[in-house]
Amino acid sequence: MLLRRAVFALAAVGMLACATSGVYGAASFRVESNAPDATVLVDDVNVGRVSEWAVAGRFIRPGFHRVEIRHPDYYAHFAEVNLREGGDVVIKAHLRPLLQ
Repeated sequence: MLLRRAVFALAAVGMLACATSGVYGAASFRVESNAPDATVLVDDVNVGRVSEWAVAGRFIRPGFHRVEIRHPDYYAHFAEVNLREGGDVVIKAHLRPLLQ
């Protein structure tokens, strides 16, 4: 029982530290790109594909974030955003194909 409580407490702390945790005070965040299967990284953490962040978007905690859109056939797109509580941000990433 004590071990279960300790694991739960650690999981709760981890969720508070995660950029994409919780909705309270969060900012709406969407990504649009010409490569919907590209990977989205927020603060160097893989958070999914562009297609998962494009339509409905998601909520992330306010503050400064570094965003990278990465696909093996395209040059990566980088953006830095400073999100305000309750704000709304859309990153538009037009990826350019790699030279063959």
